[in-house]
Amino acid sequence: MKLDGFEQMLVELAREVSYYLRKNGASYEDAEDIAQDALVKIIETSHVLPPDTMRAWLYKVAINQFRDLYRRKHRYAEILEVHFATFDEHVTAFEMENLEDAYVSRTLHLLKPNYTELLLLRYDETLSHEEIGFLLDMKLDTVNTTLYRARKAFKKIYLEVKENDEI
Repeated sequence: MKLDGFEQMLVELAREVSYYLRKNGASYEDAEDIAQDALVKIIETSHVLPPDTMRAWLYKVAINQFRDLYRRKHRYAEILEVHFATFDEHVTAFEMENLEDAYVSRTLHLLKPNYTELLLLRYDETLSHEEIGFLLDMKLDTVNTTLYRARKAFKKIYLEVKENDEI
């Protein structure tokens, strides 16, 4: 099946969003479902959205859906834990390829969640400061300041993790 330029762009964005969600803890199936739902929403509103904001808008929709799913699953796990004492919730981490990845992963885990989110959006997803601001409903100056603080905190925690060999 041959896709036109717009459809090809949407497919690439969906893959990108799915990858981002998986990196942030979503299962493969959940990430694919969320990306598909976000695509449906973007297709429904594509005539209203300016083309240059579609990427950030898709991320915003997907992240909100992921947060809703996480809250729902977390509430469900708490209910099961209260009613069934034998319930044991395991959060499995993906296998680390090398030691540096483990240090970075541990550092990201120890950072404030909003710092981690900002750093991943900026450096892993390579979103611009403007796109991050749109995505997170933040002013550009706030994005710049928070990213600066996040980098500074990351550096400090990373050095501590590496020094203490906390993995």
